[in-house]
Amino acid sequence: MLVGKGLTFDSGGISIKPSEGMDEMKYDMCGAAAVYGVMRMVAELQLPINVIGVLAGCENMPGGRAYRPGDVLTTMSGQTVEVLNTDAEGRLVLCDVLTYVERFEPEAVIDVATLTGACVIALGHHITGLMSNHNRWRMN
Repeated sequence: MLVGKGLTFDSGGISIKPSEGMDEMKYDMCGAAAVYGVMRMVAELQLPINVIGVLAGCENMPGGRAYRPGDVLTTMSGQTVEVLNTDAEGRLVLCDVLTYVERFEPEAVIDVATLTGACVIALGHHITGLMSNHNRWRMN
């Protein structure tokens, strides 16, 4: 199972980001783009594998219908989450899409997402971070 986070634009919502670098927030859809590319190649090459790709697309913009700091949201799993900062939307998107993909009973789930600027600060623009609870995959 491949899951891609695809925010077509992330302004930060009501907790708006600084204007410097805002133009790069169109890249917040790169997780979904990567999963789309992999799925397209699997199809074109007719690879004999069983893989499902799910793209979670939306945008995070301020507006009259936008969620607000202090709002309590009910996730797809039924858990509630209080929003303290509307710029943490990626976690909410992944929360629901990961709940959604459980219905497929996948052997493994790989999610591809841009989640935090802290990773860029730690690793730079040309290295990606990896978190895993699957030791064999992590070590390869």
